Amino acid sequence: MKYQKEQDQSVARRIIGRQVRKRKKKLLKKGAKGAKKLIKAAMKRFTAALAKVLTWIVGWIGLPTILMGFFIIISVIVISMVLTFFFSTGEGLNEDEKEIYNYIVQKANSTVDMESDWERPYRVPVELIAATIQLDAFTESDIKGVIDKMTSKLAPTFHYGSYNEWEENQVLVYEDGKLISEGSVVRTDHWVSKLDHVEYWSGYTDFIYEPEVTPWTSKEVITYREEKYYEKTIETYTEQDVEKQREVLVEKTKKIEVKTVTKTRRQFFHSRSNATNDYSYLDNVLNSYNLGFKDKQLIEVNYLFTGKTMNYTDWLQASGFVGMGGGYISFDGTIIPGAGVPAQFMEYYRGAEKQYGVPWYVLAALHFVETGFSTHSTMISSVGAIGPMQFMPATWAGWKYNIGGGLVSSSLDITSLSVISSGGGYGKDGDGDGKADPWNNADAIYTAAAYLSANGYAQDPRKAIWAYNHADWYVNKVLQSAETFKNAATYEGGGEIPPLQPGSFMRPATGKVTSGFGSRGNSQHYGIDIGGGGRTNVPIVAAADGVVTRSYLSSSYGNVVFIKHTINGMQFETVYAHMQNRAVIEGAQVKQGQFLGYMGATGHSDGVHLHFEIHRDSWNSSKSNALNPAGFIPL
Repeated sequence: MKYQKEQDQSVARRIIGRQVRKRKKKLLKKGAKGAKKLIKAAMKRFTAALAKVLTWIVGWIGLPTILMGFFIIISVIVISMVLTFFFSTGEGLNEDEKEIYNYIVQKANSTVDMESDWERPYRVPVELIAATIQLDAFTESDIKGVIDKMTSKLAPTFHYGSYNEWEENQVLVYEDGKLISEGSVVRTDHWVSKLDHVEYWSGYTDFIYEPEVTPWTSKEVITYREEKYYEKTIETYTEQDVEKQREVLVEKTKKIEVKTVTKTRRQFFHSRSNATNDYSYLDNVLNSYNLGFKDKQLIEVNYLFTGKTMNYTDWLQASGFVGMGGGYISFDGTIIPGAGVPAQFMEYYRGAEKQYGVPWYVLAALHFVETGFSTHSTMISSVGAIGPMQFMPATWAGWKYNIGGGLVSSSLDITSLSVISSGGGYGKDGDGDGKADPWNNADAIYTAAAYLSANGYAQDPRKAIWAYNHADWYVNKVLQSAETFKNAATYEGGGEIPPLQPGSFMRPATGKVTSGFGSRGNSQHYGIDIGGGGRTNVPIVAAADGVVTRSYLSSSYGNVVFIKHTINGMQFETVYAHMQNRAVIEGAQVKQGQFLGYMGATGHSDGVHLHFEIHRDSWNSSKSNALNPAGFIPL
């Protein structure tokens, strides 16, 4: 079922109006001396994130407004951060506020077993809750409900496995250095529980355990025992005045060294982990309160101020082909769909994509989730949504025609463009036949794109999909399907690429080399940078045939792809960093010249460029295997 989108208030009005009054009032309650001290401390913390905050402010309200009200806006943000600090530490709170703080801590602690070293680090952060409740979207009466919802929906889930940390023992006994007893090896099992997988508010982590057996260690115990024995000796005696000799046995005692050696070895496990940022659960909670992208940015500012880290809004912007400014970058080459996406719908997906800025794979995912690519028998839902993309008639034709529950009169021609225009509906004529028919695949797909665009897809994709159907599972399923469809497709062409170099490495992008390999200031540059030179949509391609070993959003590399290659019997791994987007997934087989994504400036980047590395054998964190790409590719 579709929902009408409520128009957001402008950020400038929201910041300079009610938020200023409310936040100043709260801060002044702390006392002028205390408030002044805390604001001074806040500004020191704020400086670390200043560049990011200023960039956001420009995007929020534009430079002219900033020039008119810069200090007011900065003050409001600082106040918001200071209040977050209060509610994340419990400092400076009055009795009522202290109750809220204690409630936050209690509910946050309840999300994990606080006695468990495994679970405690994944507790829903008090700082995150404190950062969220500062939004002016929430009244004081809402606060406990928000805390309850956040801790309930964001509580981590843990999956444990059993691992045998056995111990083996063997006892050997030596007497006077000679082995006289060799016991059998006895194993004692020791099964322990270890965390295999955890899902939490900002992503999930997989733990991998690799067994190793220690070398045998020995513990020696020396004892002694006495043993009697008889020794022959010659004895002289006198018999009838005659001296004679005879042999006699003399009892003697000797001390024998007994060395008991206990050998021990154990099995233990090396652990490593793979963490993936995924803010889906958090985003679903915030979407349920109709919070927009700018509200989410303010939550991140507040959270960063507490000394914690997150890249939530970067993650929102980095999904799909989202450019630096938040706009969609449409691939201008040929796309061959995979993963069961019917090829006959691609012209509609891509046509709507170009017109409304909504990715083709998101439209395909909506089509799949709603009606299985138009294969459901009736395509009429229980509440009256109709057609391939399941629109309520009133959403299609206009809510002025609503007769209840999103339905319209059966006599109304909802395919009429004039009816739709008069009613303010979303229906679009996708195939140019002069009608907008919700049962027509082209019209329905174009209308879905228009609806998502009108609901702010370019600024906040998840929130726009939430507007399509208010359900957590729906948003997640659409985005998971969209990711599958995007990654399963083959991308060909898409702009100027350098010449292929079969049997060797080719250049991964056109453009001037703006920074070479080697020393750069006080640091070492382990690759080369190829600049964008003011161009848009510069394709990045695989430098050689290989297998994608990693494809993810890195805090430093940004959107990055790693590829393993075998060339002339030698192993290499290449790295492609700071891309706007990624068109391949881990495990994908790629050919030389295959499209990987567009040149961008994600991660730690001073501008649009490709950072390209080549490593002998494999990449490692110290980059000790780095090679100068200039020796391998044409420059």
